[in-house]
Formats: sequence, C-alpha cells, structure tokens
Amino acid sequence: MPLDARFHEAVAPLFVTGMGTEHVGPLLYSLVRMTRPRRVMEVGLGYTSPFLAQALADNAAEDAEDRAKLAEASEDDLRHSLLREPFFTDPYRPSLHAIDDFSGEGTSAPRVLETLDALGIQEFVKVHKADFRGYSTRIDRADLPLDFVWFDAGGPLEYIDFLREYWPLIDQEHGLLLLHFTYWNLTVHFDGQDHTNLLCGSIANEIKRQQMRAGLAARFEVLSLVEPHKTRQGSVTMVRKLAGTSMCRDRDFQEEMFEIYGAKPPAMPILR
Repeated sequence: MPLDARFHEAVAPLFVTGMGTEHVGPLLYSLVRMTRPRRVMEVGLGYTSPFLAQALADNAAEDAEDRAKLAEASEDDLRHSLLREPFFTDPYRPSLHAIDDFSGEGTSAPRVLETLDALGIQEFVKVHKADFRGYSTRIDRADLPLDFVWFDAGGPLEYIDFLREYWPLIDQEHGLLLLHFTYWNLTVHFDGQDHTNLLCGSIANEIKRQQMRAGLAARFEVLSLVEPHKTRQGSVTMVRKLAGTSMCRDRDFQEEMFEIYGAKPPAMPILR
C-alpha cells in the first residue's frame, strides 16, 4: 500500500525547507512498514509525523490480512509460507506517541493534528504537549518498551538528555532509534591544511566509539545515512539494539558454514 497522491497533497503544507526532512519522511515510512513496530515515539512533530502514522495504519491493515492468511488451512500459499507465526501471538494495535511542547519557532507542529485528522489516521497517534525531559514517567507502562523512536528536537544537549532518559525504555531486542542531523559541515585542520567537509558529529561519533570499544560484546549497532549535497539537516543516524542471536558471534565464517551445511565455502574477503 504505497503512499498515494492524496497523502502527498495533504502533507505538503507541513513541509518546511529548513528542516531538511523531505527524504526522511518516506524513509521513516519505509522503516516502520518493514519493521512493523507496535510502540513508536516521535519527539518533535512536523512533516514526518503523518508518514509515521500512515505507516502504522498500513501496517495494521496488512497485519489483519496476514492473520487471515495464517488462519487458512493451506500452507502452500506463498504469503503464508513467509509469515513467522510467533509474531502474531499478540494482537497488533500500534500507536505513535508524539511529544512536542509546540514552542519551536517556524515548525509545522501545530498543523500536524489537522493533517492527521484529514487523512483519517489520528486514531494511531497519541499527542503529548510537553517537554520530553522528565516526561517518560508519565507514559503508560503498557506502552513500553518502545520499538521505534524518531528524535528530531534540538542540538547535542537535548540529544544527551534524551538518551539518558529514554535509551533504557527502548526495547532490548531490535529496538530502533533514529537521530536527525548527526553530521556537520565543518572546516577542520589536518595534514597542514584546512578542509571543509562533512564530519561525523560529536553525538554520532560517541555512539560509534562506544560500539567499537564494546567490540564483540556490543549490544547495539550503528549506521548513518548522509545527504552529501547538504550543508545542514542532511543526516540520520540509526542505532539498533541487539540481544541474543542478533549479537555478533565470534565464529569463523567458513567453519560456521561447514557446521551448518557440511561444505566449506570460499573464505570471506577482508573488508577494509
């Protein structure tokens, strides 16, 4: 169920050029559709909010279809064969917790609710008019842990406050956190010259540094996407929590493949 012309027409007035989220909105939609989270949080309402809500609405519709497939007797159906039954043990009633104090100058946050209502997807959104700091204690425990979090509010100090308070609330198994504007366009001096380039910002760098220092015991993995044509608001860093079989195994590729399949494949190339 791709986003249609009606959706894009409805959300267009929410777009603010300086916020740099024209590609982030569709990215968030696709990620939510792919990961099918139950409990989503967004800090900083705006253009991206309807994309998240629409993804949950489309997930709910697809989930209902999948449950109907599983109830059918025939396992020869290709869709039926793709579905992992344990996921469907619990009902799928997704919700988006959207936190914003509506104080940001120039944001489209105040118009978001009207757009959600016009699209008929407001039922999937719980709006919290508040500063995110200290608000975690007011979230219903039934809405935790969080499966998917999009944080786009403020600078490094706000990111630190958010991580300190909300990181423990993200699901230990596959919980996904996305942070906006994590690469900076700066002039740095090295090799005796000044170079203006995109630099991994201090927050993203610290997250990566902690991952590297943890080594094989790292309980999260990191990936940053960068828009090289922008000087600002052109990056997203994704942090995915790991548990159990998602963690790195200190096993040689050839030995593990031989153990599973009884044949040893060529050695993996060394990536540098």
